[in-house]
Amino acid sequence: APPPAIELVGINKRFGSVQANRDVTLRVEKGAIHGIIGENGAGKSTLMSIVYGFYEADSGAIRIDGRPVTIATSADAIAAGIGMVHQHFMLVDSFTVLENVMLGAEGGALLQVGADKARAELLRLGREFGLNVDPDARVADLPVGDQQRVEILKALFRHCSILILDEPTGVLTPQETDQLFRILRALKSRGVTVLLITHKLKEVLAITDHVTVMRAECG
Repeated sequence: APPPAIELVGINKRFGSVQANRDVTLRVEKGAIHGIIGENGAGKSTLMSIVYGFYEADSGAIRIDGRPVTIATSADAIAAGIGMVHQHFMLVDSFTVLENVMLGAEGGALLQVGADKARAELLRLGREFGLNVDPDARVADLPVGDQQRVEILKALFRHCSILILDEPTGVLTPQETDQLFRILRALKSRGVTVLLITHKLKEVLAITDHVTVMRAECG
């Protein structure tokens, strides 16, 4: 069998006296939509923030395609093919869609790609994944569902093969949620592995192939 797209082994993370993740082990198969469900405080977002390089685990290992990786920063995560759409979007409102996508990793320098090339790639990704957004629209003028698409486009533009979405439907209308699920299925059909963090059971049942339940520790 092929190695999992991503494997976490024995991940521990503590913030002061709070143990956010205790000995978490998780396997996510390649090209699957994998739901991570649990109540608030179960450590879902902390775990994904470790995978995306916002936090470093106190102990444990991360493997991508069977190979051990060290993810100390978001740049490391992006280089390993991991993209993340946060609950609160990381977009610059006053910039256009194109400018946001060209912005370097989490606000670094502009990517060394010409705007014309970037625009052509954006339009191609839009067609391929049903992510159509006007590259010249100002992000501030876009509805929330389209802003989320820009975040997904940003990750795909950086060649992510693993996409993490943190509570992605929290801000969406039911119609936008349906559109998002269509996009996720299109990603899956192209071999992208999707990790969906949510506390909505109905959604998990509607879209995921596998589910991991994280429980909060009592006391």
